[in-house]
Amino acid sequence: MSTEVLEAMGMLEALRVTELRSLLSRMGRNKSGLKKDLTERVVNLLQNECSFELLFAVQELHKLRQVSKDARRSSKPNSVTPGLVETISMPERVSAGKPGSLTVVSTEQQMIQLPFYQTLETVLPPTPLVPVFGGALQNSDFQFHLNASQQAQIQNAQSPSGSMSVQVVLRICYSESIGVEEDQYPANISVSVNHANCPVQCSYSSSKPGTEPSRPCRPIDVTSLLWVSSTNRFSVTWGNFGKHYSAALYLVRLVSSQELLTQLRSTSVESLELCRQRVCEKLNSDQKNDITTTGLQVSLMCPLAKMRMSVACRARGCAHLQCFDASFYLQMNERKPRWTCPVCHKYAPFDALCIDSLMCEALESSGEDVEEIEFLSDSSWKPVRRDRSNKESAQHPPKHMGNHSPVDSNVVDLTQGSSDDEDLNEEMVSTHLEDKKVHFRKSGKIKTTRSKSRSRTIN
Repeated sequence: MSTEVLEAMGMLEALRVTELRSLLSRMGRNKSGLKKDLTERVVNLLQNECSFELLFAVQELHKLRQVSKDARRSSKPNSVTPGLVETISMPERVSAGKPGSLTVVSTEQQMIQLPFYQTLETVLPPTPLVPVFGGALQNSDFQFHLNASQQAQIQNAQSPSGSMSVQVVLRICYSESIGVEEDQYPANISVSVNHANCPVQCSYSSSKPGTEPSRPCRPIDVTSLLWVSSTNRFSVTWGNFGKHYSAALYLVRLVSSQELLTQLRSTSVESLELCRQRVCEKLNSDQKNDITTTGLQVSLMCPLAKMRMSVACRARGCAHLQCFDASFYLQMNERKPRWTCPVCHKYAPFDALCIDSLMCEALESSGEDVEEIEFLSDSSWKPVRRDRSNKESAQHPPKHMGNHSPVDSNVVDLTQGSSDDEDLNEEMVSTHLEDKKVHFRKSGKIKTTRSKSRSRTIN
């Protein structure tokens, strides 16, 4: 292990939770959990996937943390403006040729872009929720007025059924952010708009005082309670347990899962050449070992919908070949935004999704009864079928399509999520796909042969 990596691991102790979260978010990793969990994830990255960008980001955050401490020591207590929370922005992406790039110190919070909410205008910029009296339960009041452009967009977006494609939404996040922050409600939150209660959908994992609502914390729609041409007032009641939050109002356009799927098809399709190269690299990665990989079986069944995929996709950070159905994945996250890969359970946001052209070709070219295919070392593939007696089918010479090959008879469920996710899966499948039978087989079975004539399957 290099000296730079060891030094970076030592610097992690000085970073705060918000800084560790931002670091993990930048590297495309899950940023939820306690500080020890966040630190452990960064340490694993430094040990296993260390890059110049990661090292530089850790060093810069540590340097800024020390500068911030020194500034606080030298400043007078009375010179600090009440409610102003110091934040440190995440270092921008740097190239190897410019290690000394300037990192900007910012006092504004930045909220993560949400795929299903296209921001049109900022009605009220992120404003801190400042405690004004003693006690755990605090109240923060705000007022704003919609300008002519915002009024027109809201009025023109109302459909005959009463639904709104353009909304004014309230979003709340941590104030001590360093870069981009997710929505997070404070403990004991309640919202009123123009003296009317505004429903806030949230659940708590514990009844312990100070417990924040569990994610996902979605934007709160306040449109129906607004006075379009008058001054509006809203109030946020929240629990003050030592954490700092900011509230903001945005004019947004709702984006459907079908629109996102269309966008994905037009901007994020991997070429056949790149997909074939990935297969070849995966199958030829063990040449130095005594195990020679001759084939890799991949399921055509979506691990979420548990039925045949229509648009095969995965996240760019995923190392597996197994895909999931893009349409169903987007529908799931539209109802319950978690953005977690159903195969490897890594963070898989919309911006990281890509459509696999090779898997889509296999879906289009193989019969509806084919539930698995086998990739060969030259990136060609052949379908795998089972007969009714569940015995091995006859094996034919490999081609790009239309052939049989033997397959293990074991059937394993790949998805083992929480009960809530399982209920949501069942509800969506029964609603949209109730007339189809579901068969799902575990993906990623690698067919191998040793130096002797023995063969086996590695999961």
